[in-house]
Amino acid sequence: MLDNNGTPQNTDTTQYHSLRSYVRRFAAASLIVAALPVMAINIVWSCILLRAPLKKGKWLDIGGDVVELYSWRCGLLKNSASLINVAAGHVNFVGTPIIWEDTTVPNIRRFKSPCERAGLFDCLQLHRLTGLVAGDTASLLKKQDEQSLVKDCVMVMKIIVCRLLYKHGGIKHAKAAVFGIPFENAKMADAVSWVCDPHTDKNYCQIGYFLNANSINLAANNSALQNTLSQSNKNFVDGSGMRLAARHAGIDLADNINGTDMLPVLCEKACETGSSFFLLGAKEGIAEKAGKALQSQFEGLDIRGTHHGYFQSDDEIIEKINNSGATILLVALGSPRQEMWLEQNRHRLDCRCALAVGGLLDFFSGAIPRAPLWMRELGLEWIWRLMQEPKAKFNRYVIGNPVFLFRVYVLKQSIRGL
Repeated sequence: MLDNNGTPQNTDTTQYHSLRSYVRRFAAASLIVAALPVMAINIVWSCILLRAPLKKGKWLDIGGDVVELYSWRCGLLKNSASLINVAAGHVNFVGTPIIWEDTTVPNIRRFKSPCERAGLFDCLQLHRLTGLVAGDTASLLKKQDEQSLVKDCVMVMKIIVCRLLYKHGGIKHAKAAVFGIPFENAKMADAVSWVCDPHTDKNYCQIGYFLNANSINLAANNSALQNTLSQSNKNFVDGSGMRLAARHAGIDLADNINGTDMLPVLCEKACETGSSFFLLGAKEGIAEKAGKALQSQFEGLDIRGTHHGYFQSDDEIIEKINNSGATILLVALGSPRQEMWLEQNRHRLDCRCALAVGGLLDFFSGAIPRAPLWMRELGLEWIWRLMQEPKAKFNRYVIGNPVFLFRVYVLKQSIRGL
């Protein structure tokens, strides 16, 4: 037996896909029955307005195929009519991404999705809502296509939750500000390109910081840190807390850009551009381990030097960094020390760009494991960090997160003029 692509399928695979199709249609039919009261209201409403109840819209999926979906012309839950398409087998619940307004189309010529057909939900939606950058489109969709029905259901539930939490804030400004601190509302690829840029029009090191709930809390009680963050060359937004704050400020955020997600992409770009690294920070031996791990993962990666974060003399460290010839400096000294150190020494550094990266070296050295993907997809990586280091992170998360949410509430009320 052949599949839709003309590829032979074994009997077990055919039976599995048949079972998935049956379950999918049964689920859609059950939801239609549950939604009958809403549908009845919409039909009556349409009759009163002398309109046809349903309309058919045409969309494209990222493979370029046309997808036709029903929606109600008026009434409640207008998109619920697409359940009819699922029950009829025209689309799946989970499948090839449809190009909605906020879907990023992959830059792949004649992209061929591994999924059977278009779906109302997909992993790209989930990652778009939280700004997560965790792999290329083809790999993500292949993994999605191979997941079980249970995982399909979990994905749909995660997308619904994230839509409620992280729905669009409004306008997508390239440059914006929250809590008085400017930031770059950028895609990950653009942020990485900036780090590797020669910056030939500047005569000193370019500085980049990652804004998160903790840095906002620290800056609120530290005017020097507030000024430091405001005077950087680039600030990038990191974390679900900042996404909530931006939403209430009427800002639609692009990617969630943190040092840990950025580094693999940055290493690939560095190998292409000939950029080199110096790793500074963490406990003794951690930076060296992280450097070796990165070099084993990225062939040709140029790491010019490493040093732990427990140094006494700025002069000696700066001399070592400058003598190494590294073009990119990663500083993992913890907040607010790393930001203040960079602000004080930026004019003495010969590297082209420096980033304050917090606990990044601990992750890539293997000292602390990274949160599983499902937690990162929901913006819950902070819970994992708290579980790993309960004493060290207690103030930051258990006390700091409620404080930050209160700041977001105050921000929302001030925007509303209350």
